[in-house]
Amino acid sequence: MLGVINKRMKAEIISVGTELLLGQITNTNAQFLAEELQSLGIESYFQSTVGDNPERIHEVLSIALERSDIIIFTGGLGPTPDDLTHEAIISFFKEKSLLDKKVLKQIENKFYLKGYKSMPPMNKKQAYKPKNAKWIQNKLGTANGIIWRVRTPFTFSISHLATIITFPGVPFEMKHMWKHTIITYLKKICKGSILYSKTLKFTGIGESALAEKIKKYFDQKNPTVAPYASLGEVKIRVTAKAKTNKQAKQLVSKTVKNVLKYTSQYFYGFDEETLESLVANELKEKKKTIAFAESCTGGYLSKRLTDIPGSSDFIKLNIVTYSNKAKHQLLNIPNEILKKHGAVSSQTAALMAKGIKKLSDCDIGFSVTGIAGPSGGSKEKPVGLVYFGLAKGNKIKTQKVLFGTNSSRSTIRFLATQFALNWIRKEL
Repeated sequence: MLGVINKRMKAEIISVGTELLLGQITNTNAQFLAEELQSLGIESYFQSTVGDNPERIHEVLSIALERSDIIIFTGGLGPTPDDLTHEAIISFFKEKSLLDKKVLKQIENKFYLKGYKSMPPMNKKQAYKPKNAKWIQNKLGTANGIIWRVRTPFTFSISHLATIITFPGVPFEMKHMWKHTIITYLKKICKGSILYSKTLKFTGIGESALAEKIKKYFDQKNPTVAPYASLGEVKIRVTAKAKTNKQAKQLVSKTVKNVLKYTSQYFYGFDEETLESLVANELKEKKKTIAFAESCTGGYLSKRLTDIPGSSDFIKLNIVTYSNKAKHQLLNIPNEILKKHGAVSSQTAALMAKGIKKLSDCDIGFSVTGIAGPSGGSKEKPVGLVYFGLAKGNKIKTQKVLFGTNSSRSTIRFLATQFALNWIRKEL
């Protein structure tokens, strides 16, 4: 990920919408914009979420202008009375609001093309903008955004030119406008030194344990090293600034090598790589096929791998044998084994893997059986206990993992698929 940056240029994201504050909608826009700004090399230290209220929008805008050069708004550009972003920005700067008749006509035409006889009167407000602002055309909806270079009021501690950018709250509209308009614009105004970053991905280790292994690198100024934890994996982002792309990459490469000296056994990929994509690539390159027999994960493991385009080239058969009857009838597991050792056991996992491999005539048979909860656990076999089986050639391997007795059902199921994919990746 690469971009150009003025060292003093900072951006801030303001998300507008009472529904965001109430938790009715997940704020994916802010996440997308933050990642995009970082990839362009634009520093972003603050994000705010504010309800549909002009006074509160004024308040967060005032704070943002004191510390940032680029202010990016998402949401509040619709036609209803509670969509107030543009009105609030205009009133904050005490500027005149201009009706753009050309844009109004474009909005009207969008309704005609959809079969409406006329545009609802309330949509007229979407054709107003600050006098000197430029439109960001929304080809997928009626809510155009704006780019406005405006000087901050003299009441501020430092008066400077700021860039106001607005987007609708609808994610696919916002992303389309960003990719087709704003990326090019920001690259032009943010010039300076190169910023380059690389993200390392790890699984099978917690954030604190991984951080302990590489803590001496966290004090580096250039490149910087920062950990980010999410369910089932930890990310380490290494970011460097330099005068040239080559110099920045060299700085990052050196630190990446140092980090991997201490963490390689848990490392699985870079940047956008996922466990499922890596497994898929390995299966394709080695021309191997695989089949899954799942119990507690209920097809989740199959889903993650079949989400990869072209998965029909390497997946022979996926089945969910949730009941003992299904394990016996489909995978030929003797009832005596199920009765003696139980469905959640290394013996059953091994025979499930062997059975699915034979049934599908594939290169690798893989199984998972466990207790995802919240009920069904015991002292000997608690909630979170999962067994895995892998049949390859004439050999069968099993592994036992306890994913935490207090974890939720969905967490246990996801972590089980994460472990499974990582084991298959290593085996390949």
